[in-house]
Amino acid sequence: MPDYRADIVGSLLRPDYWKAALQQFEAGQIDAAAWTAVQDRAALENIAIFAAAGVDVLTDGEARRRYWFDPLTESLGYTHDAEAAVPFTSERGVVREMLRLPAVTAPLTLKQNLPLREFEFAKAHTSKPVKVTLPSLTYASVLYVPGSSDKVYPDRDVYMQQALRLMREVVAQCVAAGTRYIQLDAPRYTHLVSEVGIENFHRLGLNTDTWLTDMIALDNALIAGFPDVTFGLHLCRGNNRSMWSVEGGYDAIAEQLFNTLKVQRLLLEYDSPRAGSFAPLRFVPRDKTVVLGLVTTKQPEIESDELLRRRIEEASQHIPLERLALSPQCGFASTQEGNLVSAEVQRQKLELVARVARSVWG
Repeated sequence: MPDYRADIVGSLLRPDYWKAALQQFEAGQIDAAAWTAVQDRAALENIAIFAAAGVDVLTDGEARRRYWFDPLTESLGYTHDAEAAVPFTSERGVVREMLRLPAVTAPLTLKQNLPLREFEFAKAHTSKPVKVTLPSLTYASVLYVPGSSDKVYPDRDVYMQQALRLMREVVAQCVAAGTRYIQLDAPRYTHLVSEVGIENFHRLGLNTDTWLTDMIALDNALIAGFPDVTFGLHLCRGNNRSMWSVEGGYDAIAEQLFNTLKVQRLLLEYDSPRAGSFAPLRFVPRDKTVVLGLVTTKQPEIESDELLRRRIEEASQHIPLERLALSPQCGFASTQEGNLVSAEVQRQKLELVARVARSVWG
């Protein structure tokens, strides 16, 4: 298992020229080749940003994605003919908006392998390790909208098995291309620690008494059979223009999730009181590393080195220091608009992660 002490979550801010080109492409003013060239340019810049910061592993900054979940929705053909909705909250403590998500309204098929495209491009342009990031199957579960999706898949379980089969093909192709580190992004596991999240599940017709067990089984099936690959699970509470969707500590899900999900790395959001205490880390088994997401990507204030070292020391009271690592709490741009921070703040925060990791673990 790789010993990445200075880890990342994946996405970087989209530059203005990228956003302008996306608008032109969607308006039919530039063709697909021109849009791909813009994505390539941004990806190369992102690779250089990660490398200059000194982190141990990188991605292409998700320069080919409008949203973090595109490896699922764009690869398998979800549409916006019907939409799921998730509430998001600002620092002011008020619900700002309902983020509209695509839904399954047609039979799923493997239209493309977006993570494979990302990995192969990044691998060809860096000597550093490259990780693949893609949604956990928990996200597929919330894109089944009663009243629309059941017209295509009357049985929700049949739909989930189809999503599993196709996403295993996505993973298998990435592994065949050489990836050895795959991160599953799963902001829906933490819905179970929040009344707001549970209510959202109920709106989608999900049984919250069985959902956790069912989803762990599906994610375990997704990653089974790839013995040479390190799998990580990234848990956050939503990330959209510096907003979040739920709040609450890991306590209600920690023992079952940390012990039964067969990943080797747990990338856990811990940048604010929304995430609760470090106490649930006592449930992490000895064969797993915890990557502490202590550096926020939601706010521009730069954390001090001393604060991070103190927080790492606090976490080490529950899990040995040699099984800890450091990262930002989430991506800087899980959606195309990006969080409310500047490129300069982004650079400083990535350098902070690398610097503190070196000072703690050498």
